[in-house]
Amino acid sequence: MRDPVGEFLEQRGALPLAWRGALLAAFALHAAVALFAVLSPRVAPRPLTLPSVQVRIAPALPQRAERPAQGETRPRPAPPAPAPAPRAHAAKPAPAKKTVAPPPSADGPRPAAPAHPAPAAPVAPETPAAFRSASGSLALGTGATGSDEPFPYEFYLTRLLGAIEANWFSPPGAAAVRCRVRFRIDRGGRLLEAGIEEASVVPSFDRAALRAVYAAAPFPPLPQGFGGSALTIHLEFGP
Repeated sequence: MRDPVGEFLEQRGALPLAWRGALLAAFALHAAVALFAVLSPRVAPRPLTLPSVQVRIAPALPQRAERPAQGETRPRPAPPAPAPAPRAHAAKPAPAKKTVAPPPSADGPRPAAPAHPAPAAPVAPETPAAFRSASGSLALGTGATGSDEPFPYEFYLTRLLGAIEANWFSPPGAAAVRCRVRFRIDRGGRLLEAGIEEASVVPSFDRAALRAVYAAAPFPPLPQGFGGSALTIHLEFGP
């Protein structure tokens, strides 16, 4: 059986190739270059060196005064003015003492005053006034804390009276009535006891005073500088 494809390939193979010589020449050239690269000696690279420059520091040269150009004249600096001579202070004459003659007296000459006056008599210390609240209806008199010496911490008494006065309501019909309440508080401000020390003629007024003390408790803690374990207070209530 005849194969047309095989016949065509055989005919194509028998044809001469025009580029066969060029291909062989290129192959030979590449082979020569590769062979030269392999067989040629390798040259070691040289390190890069930079030229060195020596630097010396020379001393500073003194500055020269600039010379004026030819035909130019510079003004000379004026000499410094002399310091003024100190002025002599004239001595001031001492003021003359004035003598005042005593006025004539019809009764004759007055006796001379003593050289040393007699010392003044010592003034007795004033008794501390009553410590009152803002409205004046509550008062702490002398010895109100249960001792002869007054309580030195006024800021604490101010807070205590303010708390009691906020709960104090005077009953009607007690215009000129007063009573005194005695109560004790511990260092933490807790109310230990309270009672009427001096009663008034109106029982409702006394009960209102006790109610104000109980309603204001507990009070602020006592100051740290206070040495006692409890504080006794005598408080007067008024209209």
